[in-house]
Amino acid sequence: MHTFREKTLEELLENLASVVDLSGMKNIVNVNRDDVLDGAFRAFARKSFDVSKLLNVRFAGKDGIDNGGLTREFLRLAVTAIGSSSLFTGLGHSKNIRLDYKGM
Repeated sequence: MHTFREKTLEELLENLASVVDLSGMKNIVNVNRDDVLDGAFRAFARKSFDVSKLLNVRFAGKDGIDNGGLTREFLRLAVTAIGSSSLFTGLGHSKNIRLDYKGM
């Protein structure tokens, strides 16, 4: 019989890190700071997008090489945009996911 054991955060992160492809090929994500989610949705919807590969983020109108900082900034902006989108309902930090897909 298999017993369920809750994994620690460290174990979860190690498990996720073990499936990341570090071969050099990356998913290129071009985004505009004014509409980060649009750029994210377009990138994630591409047939060539591979969830096991790292991101290479480029912000419109900005020169820069993504050594991790641009990806972190993109993810921070995306999470903020998702939190304030119509995907969630409620006030402040007490939001719940909206079950009405038409509300999106």
